[in-house]
Amino acid sequence: MARSNHLPNMKILGVSYGTFESISHLHRNFQNGVKRLRITLEVNRNGNGNFSNVFNQLLALLPTLAQHKCCENWIGPQPAPKLTSGISIKKVGDNTDFAHLAEHVMIDLMCNIGGMQICSGITCGYESPRNRFDLFVECPRKRIGLFSANLAVHLIDYLLSQGKLPENSRETLDLAKLLQNPGRKKLNIQKLSQNNGWDKKTLKSVWKKLTDLHFFN
Repeated sequence: MARSNHLPNMKILGVSYGTFESISHLHRNFQNGVKRLRITLEVNRNGNGNFSNVFNQLLALLPTLAQHKCCENWIGPQPAPKLTSGISIKKVGDNTDFAHLAEHVMIDLMCNIGGMQICSGITCGYESPRNRFDLFVECPRKRIGLFSANLAVHLIDYLLSQGKLPENSRETLDLAKLLQNPGRKKLNIQKLSQNNGWDKKTLKSVWKKLTDLHFFN
């Protein structure tokens, strides 16, 4: 099982992969025949967690978050929340917001790194404990889905803890996208440094980050 490190504000408790037909009716945009990744997530947001700050810093890293159509064709038991001005992700005002944001970051990463053209997901909260959630995200390639989940949790947890993005976040995305391209799997640190002019020290650090987040598994 691939997991993010156990972090203070957000951590992955478990992952599973399948069709999960029992939740298909919750979202009209779910595609027939596409498997889904279920991420069981625990959110322990500290009192200083500022959703707008976290979202805006993620938006600088992942500008396509602004294009997400949140709760489009939602069929849940309650009306979908309204959008907050300037934020494309809908909020309800508690820990759910950060779990829901993790779902959207996962989707964005899977599209930008994994090349998905369309991807939908939902966030389901537990009755007990209230800080536990299941994220269901369409995922035709399990490895990319697991990496996207681990990276999403890492980014949000770090933002909640430190108020800023982790060092070399942009380089982490760029390297993952480069290595994911067909024909690039045989690249190593030496070749990347020579061919792209990247600083070898930074490259080693980013390569280790990809390893820690299970990109190569």
